[in-house]
Amino acid sequence: MIQGRETMSNQPQQPSVLSIAAYVGVAFAISWVCWLFVALTGTNAFTDIEVGTVVLLGGFGPTIAAIIFVWRTKNPQFQGDYWQRVFDLRRIKPGWLLPILLLYPGAVLIAFIISGTSIDFSPFQALLQNPGSLFVTLVFVFIFGPFAEELGWRGYLLERLQIRYSALVASLIVGVIWWAWHLPTIAVEGMFLDTTFDPVFLAGYFGTLLLYSVLFTWVYNNNQFSVMAAILMHFSINLTSRLVVMPAEIFAITTGVLIVVVLAVIVSYGAKHLVRETTTLDNLSLAEEA
Repeated sequence: MIQGRETMSNQPQQPSVLSIAAYVGVAFAISWVCWLFVALTGTNAFTDIEVGTVVLLGGFGPTIAAIIFVWRTKNPQFQGDYWQRVFDLRRIKPGWLLPILLLYPGAVLIAFIISGTSIDFSPFQALLQNPGSLFVTLVFVFIFGPFAEELGWRGYLLERLQIRYSALVASLIVGVIWWAWHLPTIAVEGMFLDTTFDPVFLAGYFGTLLLYSVLFTWVYNNNQFSVMAAILMHFSINLTSRLVVMPAEIFAITTGVLIVVVLAVIVSYGAKHLVRETTTLDNLSLAEEA
């Protein structure tokens, strides 16, 4: 077993498909109810404080659902392990901070070099002129997206799926769910997917989230199941997109670079666990369903 992962029994109970579906259903319900309510108001999510608050609350759906399901286990050891995986920074190996924080910015840089396009840092330069805005942006980008989602998608859902499936298959399942979870934001004015009914774009976004999901599992499994490792990689991706103007061409080339990276990870680390160590995840344990 990979060092640092706590177990609750020698023979972990395999989570049922029904229990996994129940978690996904609750996460979707929390988020979709919030987002569809806002969509019906027709109000821009970022020009109205009340509406914006509801939108942000919806973004916490995966994490709120995870906390509910972890609490329902009534198992202190399982609950303690969950929160330790979230907040224990010692789980992250120092050498892994480079790929966690710089892999995506590096892919974007390669995309600009390939395209021969100059990098437009104007959003970052504007923030530098107002340190307060820069700080708020950093906090906002960290909390709303990475922290709001990863305690659920990686901290709970991936953890359970890896009991039943290989790391690669579990990653792809999470990626599909993650993509579908975003879809109602198409109808929310001011959101990332606002009015994006273009099937080509949605297909590209689908593929991109699958790539991200594999990379998040890779850093999660190789850092003693650190949810914070996945949060930080998610943060790096979102922050890069905020600080640099990325035309469609750059986004497409970046995706191509990530495809190469993901294929290299699968070949080098193996699809079963996405780790090079001879230890396995087979002994991962879950608390008994409440």
